[in-house]
Amino acid sequence: MSLSRLVMRLAAARALRERTLAGARVFDSAVDPIDQTIAENRQPLLVLTTDEHEADITGRDLAGDAQRCDLVIELAIAARVEVPARDGQGGQITIAIPHTDEGMELTLDMMEHQIITALTRDDGGWTRAWMKLVPRVTRRLSRRGASSENGVRFAARQLVLTCDLVDTPAVGADILPGTAWGEVLALMEADQTLAPIAAMLREQIEGNDVPDWARTAQMLGVPLDVMDQLGVLPALDDQGDPVPLDTVIFDEEGDRVTTIDASITAAAGS
Repeated sequence: MSLSRLVMRLAAARALRERTLAGARVFDSAVDPIDQTIAENRQPLLVLTTDEHEADITGRDLAGDAQRCDLVIELAIAARVEVPARDGQGGQITIAIPHTDEGMELTLDMMEHQIITALTRDDGGWTRAWMKLVPRVTRRLSRRGASSENGVRFAARQLVLTCDLVDTPAVGADILPGTAWGEVLALMEADQTLAPIAAMLREQIEGNDVPDWARTAQMLGVPLDVMDQLGVLPALDDQGDPVPLDTVIFDEEGDRVTTIDASITAAAGS
């Protein structure tokens, strides 16, 4: 569902911060075109969006199964970049990559390598959360781009990762610690910027007290009268609340069921 897409993108953005030549210039779903963004900030940057979200639907199960989503990471550079390195004696040096066609292409190649490393090396909480939210990546596509806008010459690349997603917890379900959702919400709650979003997500999922049978019907997109015909709906009173069962009686044909609660049984025996 769309909430899994949201937290996956947020986790990826946090996992990439300070892990590439873009540093902290990692933007989540920037509205401005990449050429306008790079014109305002010529240093290397990343912009993350999600696109082409699809799921296999059976019947009215709109939540779907086998969730797939494209994570689009745009890389851009429009200035000379200085890269730390080591000399032959183990000391630290700085290598300047010039603002030329070859230099910008080299910078983008390095950044793409850094992105893949950051999302696949289990060495931090955000990377670990992203890997749990994305159990499999089925496709990787890299597109090259370049332009000159308002006198600013820049190079860009678009990295597209087609990701399988874990399901969003059903409304009314508990989000358990240690699960993909439990880990990412814990990280978001510890982040001053993301904490309000985490609170809203918990309210959307855990805020409603939904019994198991109603939650199952909602996940399947099945009306309650159909659930009753399938025999999985509890006996309900006039207010729609479940009635505890005391006795279940089948007729001789075995196709009609009479339920008797404790109050009826007591009345019949008096």
